[in-house]
Amino acid sequence: MMKYRCTEVSRERWIEVAGACPYATYFHTPYWYELMMPGRRHAAVEVIFDDGASAVIPVAKIRRAGGLLTDHFSSPGCNYGGWISASALNKGHVRVLTTILTSRKNLTFRINPFDTSQTSLLTVTMPVPSPSITLRNDFTHTLDLTGGADRLLRGMAKGHKSAIKSAARDGVVVKAAETFEEWERYYTLYLESIERWRSGGPRLRPRNVYQLSLFKRIYENRTGNEILWLALKDGEPAAGALFFYWGRHAVSWHGAASAKHFGLRPNNLLYWEIIVDAARRGYEIFDFNPSGGYSGVESFKQHFGAERVASPVLSTRTLPRSLLRWLRSRSSS
Repeated sequence: MMKYRCTEVSRERWIEVAGACPYATYFHTPYWYELMMPGRRHAAVEVIFDDGASAVIPVAKIRRAGGLLTDHFSSPGCNYGGWISASALNKGHVRVLTTILTSRKNLTFRINPFDTSQTSLLTVTMPVPSPSITLRNDFTHTLDLTGGADRLLRGMAKGHKSAIKSAARDGVVVKAAETFEEWERYYTLYLESIERWRSGGPRLRPRNVYQLSLFKRIYENRTGNEILWLALKDGEPAAGALFFYWGRHAVSWHGAASAKHFGLRPNNLLYWEIIVDAARRGYEIFDFNPSGGYSGVESFKQHFGAERVASPVLSTRTLPRSLLRWLRSRSSS
């Protein structure tokens, strides 16, 4: 195995490496960790190899059950994780990084689909799946923005093109939210969406309900890489989407829409305007983010011409953690 040493890195060094890494996303930055887990200490370790290569591995830690159990997240919220690096990493580097990362107990790690070292080599270097190690298949949908708007239009389904024109003709307007009042109005739209999802049965119920305090924290700590987009009809929010930007990557993280305005197809125009804006500003990858298994959401993305890209989730569980999970599942059944 290659020789290396590990050292804790500063926030400044973490941001520096994330900025230099061609496959880093917003979810790899300290900004994301601080938004999702405020007041907690986040560990980012730099692995420095004897051949001069290096990589940073950020990990979030949560203590549960009165401190008896510890969960680790390679990016909070089960978003893209793994290491970030400005170095050209080979198989030897990846083996070491994988070993270090998966040694964390009770780890949840969504493999970064934009890092070829993870997608092509982790299948060889990661531990063999077992009762304590699982690999759940999942995927996201992405668009290649490098060909420009004309090529994107050619790849889009006819129905989506028609919906975009119809929404614009009916007076739907897309803009970036500027004031917190606009963010609050979006949050009201989100709460309305939650009630609609809940009424659709167990399969549609949201797994997490975010508090207004999270959106306020995002608004108050904006760095220019966080934009809440709104589709308005007569000044009233008809749909919205919160996007994060980093390096080559623009990603949708959160969305909501008004049932009252479904007939206007505001989401179609909303996402098209966001796509065009990202391409104009030089982003290369437009990422719709995983769909949670909802076929209707997947279809919406595919009709934009988006390609399905694998992004499996690796989980490691200690025996006490597995037992606690089993007991919870028994109590809820």
